[in-house]
Amino acid sequence: MRNIIMYLISNVLSEAAFLIGIVALLGLVAQKKKFSDVVGGTVKTMVGFLLITTGAQSMGITLLPIQSMLQHVFGLEAGVADLNSAIGSSMAAFGASATLIFALGFMTNILLARFTKYKYIHLSAHVSFFYAGLIAALLTVGTSLSPVWVTVIGSILLGLYLTFTCAYMAPLMKDVPGGEGYTIAHSSSIGCWIAAKVGKVVGNKDKNLEDMKLPKSLGFLRETTIALSVIMTIIFLIISIITGPRFVMENVSGGKDIVIFSILNGLTFGLWITVIITGVRMMLSEIIPAFHGISDKLVPNAVPGLDIPLLFPTHPTSVIVGFLTSLVASLLGMLVLGIIKYPVIVFPALIPTFFTGAITAIFGNSTGGRRGAIIGSFINGLILIFGQAFLLPYIGAYEPVMRVLSETDYTFFGPILGWLLGLIG
Repeated sequence: MRNIIMYLISNVLSEAAFLIGIVALLGLVAQKKKFSDVVGGTVKTMVGFLLITTGAQSMGITLLPIQSMLQHVFGLEAGVADLNSAIGSSMAAFGASATLIFALGFMTNILLARFTKYKYIHLSAHVSFFYAGLIAALLTVGTSLSPVWVTVIGSILLGLYLTFTCAYMAPLMKDVPGGEGYTIAHSSSIGCWIAAKVGKVVGNKDKNLEDMKLPKSLGFLRETTIALSVIMTIIFLIISIITGPRFVMENVSGGKDIVIFSILNGLTFGLWITVIITGVRMMLSEIIPAFHGISDKLVPNAVPGLDIPLLFPTHPTSVIVGFLTSLVASLLGMLVLGIIKYPVIVFPALIPTFFTGAITAIFGNSTGGRRGAIIGSFINGLILIFGQAFLLPYIGAYEPVMRVLSETDYTFFGPILGWLLGLIG
């Protein structure tokens, strides 16, 4: 029986597509839908979700050559960590504890949603799993707890994190176009919350970043796919020129000249945002109605927590502005750490910089317009780089994955928890 449970946890519940498919299935069954509707709705939800996650992951990987080029510009020749090897080495150390914390933490989230006023179910399983790994690492490295207690305490901490991050994100959704019917479940939540609060103080939401007027000759940039493809091509080209065409051809582009290399990467980026747009339309048309069955029958008034790429298609300008602003802030933060000779050497991780920068700009823009988007995502970039430097000493062998995927919640809450555990012993 134990082997069956561990199989289900490791191979079914840990796969986000299965988890969200199960939720859709239960919701449709609870509504007593016809068999054909149950099967169709479940499959469309899972396929839509896979389109979103595959598009988002691939879009992030498209940015990795920029990290390699920037490392060369700043004289850091360590190279870009391979995503799969980073995850593999970190999970080899903490994977067993992380898996149990992930499953029990999700169950804690469900119980809190069922029996408290916080009716939020966190459905971004990939976020939950890596955060479970972080909690396992912090508790293992920072305390002398037995594996059993690491699992028990870690599960409670994860369940609280999944519930309350969704809870404090929920009120912010009313100001975000496209945010109806769900809350955000992602490890950029504290950055989004800070950006929204700061934006309200320093900006004017009527000066919306997405409403910027373009000349008629640039009207084609109003199309999300075209705009992001063109802008990313320009970004790749500029960074390639700064890095040096020869270095790029020999070490980054596989022999392609920088113009072709930049155009192909820009178009690839546009490809993946188009995949995400398709997935968003497919999944939202099914998961929100299906979730009504959950909220009506199983967990009254439950609200689903979903991933951030759902908002990207309707906020293309914020996505680019947020990414670039967070990147600049992180690079400045890296220089400050170098000037003060901080003992932990860090470099902006491009994948989390893109995703968290984009979403914090969206929430900053929702309350503070252009100024809110820029200041909010700039603060996000500072949290990413300083928080990464503060976090790494507390997590031992979980360091490789945090150098690649350390998003805002990891770099904000992680060092605080590590410091507290150090005080407690």
